[in-house]
Amino acid sequence: MSKAKTGLGLIGTGNIGQMHLLGIAALREAGLVNVEIAALCDIDKESLNRTADLYEVNRIYDDYNDLINDENVDLVYVCTPTSKHIDIVKAAAKAHKDVFCEKPLAHSCPQARELLAVAKSEDIKAGVGLVLRFDPFLLYAKKLIETKDFGRPMQASIRDDQRFPVDYGFYTQWRGDKSIAGGGTLIEHSIHDIDLLRWFFGDITSVYAKIGFFSEREVEDQASLLMTHKDGAVSTLVSIWHQVDRQNERSIEFFFENGFITIRLETENRWLEYHLQNMLPVRINVHEANIALLEYLGVHSKNIAPEALDALTTVGTERFPAQSYSFIKAIQADEDPSPNLLDAIAAHNVVDAAYESANKNRVIDLL
Repeated sequence: MSKAKTGLGLIGTGNIGQMHLLGIAALREAGLVNVEIAALCDIDKESLNRTADLYEVNRIYDDYNDLINDENVDLVYVCTPTSKHIDIVKAAAKAHKDVFCEKPLAHSCPQARELLAVAKSEDIKAGVGLVLRFDPFLLYAKKLIETKDFGRPMQASIRDDQRFPVDYGFYTQWRGDKSIAGGGTLIEHSIHDIDLLRWFFGDITSVYAKIGFFSEREVEDQASLLMTHKDGAVSTLVSIWHQVDRQNERSIEFFFENGFITIRLETENRWLEYHLQNMLPVRINVHEANIALLEYLGVHSKNIAPEALDALTTVGTERFPAQSYSFIKAIQADEDPSPNLLDAIAAHNVVDAAYESANKNRVIDLL
């Protein structure tokens, strides 16, 4: 992309769209990216007008095709419910606009592969909202594994629990409708966790899964997976949407031959602790983890303004501006963004296999 300033058009001004806009605006105001929020689109006119006023955007649309064809828009963010992703991404690609699409890409892996095919045929770049890859504590864990002698990976365990997003916090009714969401806690929420397990322990070769329907909705609110990785490590994932009045939590444990890492995310008191053979346990706080995030982004805290540092490291929201910073910088440098469609497709492949396993009550081999 050769333009000095990138015109960004965002489709979907609901909860996740607001998170992205907040991050992008913070990056822009801090001088970290040369980008303009050029246009917005939503079928909810009240949300659209309110958001346009907040971010002082004059070009607003209720038809995504109009936004995509706006000559001021170079880059399209897709933040709609999942069922709309395929049509919007295809339309943007055929208009030769680079795309950022929220997760999950689609309702199934074959549908996700359609998006890869059109992105390749139209020669556009596409990133995906697998935002956990920009969590400071997970980046710190990646750095630990790369720089210290943990040995071979043995076992990973994730418990991911969240209050049912239809009723609490996000109030997104569409997440309870399978025809729109494609599924429940597994595809809609824990596709993040599957991507995370692949990112740390490598490709998944088999999966055995059980899913449960404890609410009266048509999407699963419980999923338990047992996965084998290419190099022999094993992962377990427990994903739950619940009605309990408690903070959401993501509890992560990585066991290696010579060490152990445990991480607590989504709570107010986030932390990482690691324990290497013949060493005492070490507890890492948010400030130390943020250093790993800045290093990953190629940003040096001593060389940027305080407001720029705040934009990238504000606790609780740092994943989203960091994700957009990485994506926009890649697009402006004409580089492939990470994570990309291939990363998302690999996660979708495991999700599809998990649903198949639960339906057939048997192990599904992937490789």
